[in-house]
Amino acid sequence: MRKMKKVLSLLMTAAMTAGILTGTGAATTFAGDGERTKITALLKGTESTEQFLVFDHLLQNFCEEKGLDYEIELVNDMQDYFTKLQMYINSNTLPDIYGCPNGTLSQACLDIDALVDVGAELERNGYAENLNGAVRDFLTDANDGNLYLFPQGLYCEYFMYRKDIFEDAGITEAPATWAEFEEACQKIADIGEIPVVVGGSDAWQLMRYLSFSPWRVTGSDFITNYQSGTDSFTKNESAKYAVNLLADLGTKGYFEPGFASVDFTSACNLFFGGTGAIFYTGSGQIGLAEEMYDNGELGFFPVPDTEGMENMSTNVPIHAGFAEGFNKATYDETMQEFFDYMCENFSEACYTKAQIFSPFNEELPEGLPQLYYDTQPMFAEADTAWTSWDDKLDSDVLTKIVDEQQKLAQGITTPDEFITTCDSFVEK
Repeated sequence: MRKMKKVLSLLMTAAMTAGILTGTGAATTFAGDGERTKITALLKGTESTEQFLVFDHLLQNFCEEKGLDYEIELVNDMQDYFTKLQMYINSNTLPDIYGCPNGTLSQACLDIDALVDVGAELERNGYAENLNGAVRDFLTDANDGNLYLFPQGLYCEYFMYRKDIFEDAGITEAPATWAEFEEACQKIADIGEIPVVVGGSDAWQLMRYLSFSPWRVTGSDFITNYQSGTDSFTKNESAKYAVNLLADLGTKGYFEPGFASVDFTSACNLFFGGTGAIFYTGSGQIGLAEEMYDNGELGFFPVPDTEGMENMSTNVPIHAGFAEGFNKATYDETMQEFFDYMCENFSEACYTKAQIFSPFNEELPEGLPQLYYDTQPMFAEADTAWTSWDDKLDSDVLTKIVDEQQKLAQGITTPDEFITTCDSFVEK
């Protein structure tokens, strides 16, 4: 059994074209007699990326058993990956397995009938009922309600807090509403501590605070309708609430000094290095939190309710990572066998190889950091996925809102000015 891995940077058009001509298309996977000789995959990342770690492990074991070769082609840069994937789509030479986000690119794959109905396959092999409901929701096709992509894993987000600072500030319970969150921030500020650490230079960090309330109250409806011009910050009370929340957190001094110039990595280093009381993080940072949590220094809580409004039951943002598609044109008996093998062994690969949550609601294995066991009950029954605004907004509108949210959090513009300006971006 031979394994080949290409790590590509795709810096020149000629190199990309050559990659298509000599790449991992369907023609390279079968011998002259029609027998399959190899399984091919195109994934985003490097050899240390979670998606690679999981699929390399699964493909290696399966192919050794079947006497097959396998080849994983890696492209690290996001835009280069999208370009490469689009070229495979255009030439209809997609590999057997390929990383694919749910949206424009997955629709392009559907347009050439290059996606297996993963939902139907999960029904067939009995794994459909084990798939986390929020993960399914995250990947469900918006047009026909089917499931065409397999999740990379289950990624969840939540707040962590320093127990000693909460105790010193007289806070006995984690905040359950945003009003309680702000009250806790003021108590923490009153004892001279930084209430909240945020990586304000990374657009998504401030945007989380701008989108929490609309998500808890409307799911994906607000941002979808805002983008289409049928809803607005002016008309939507949950969105208006979020604007005022972000303004409060920024202008009342609840974020760390200079937060607008702090990126997420630096924010992680600040909080897990002992600065600040509250930090929005998640399963991706369990390794950083593990020691402090095991020592009893950290607690966690989900996204608070917006008081006075009806909030959905799901309160932990969940997404499925960079999902995978299976090429319908090459989905033969061997690939179906691999799909079943993958489902049977996916959870084990997630936990032992990539240290991520499995998308299947299965019992956790022994030996994981305690945070896995303690946070899982928060989302085990979740049925609504996180709606990321940076995925839903078109790039021009997103860029403009990012500029405005920075000014809002720094007090350069008022909430009313923010609302008026942002509503003008999508007026029809």
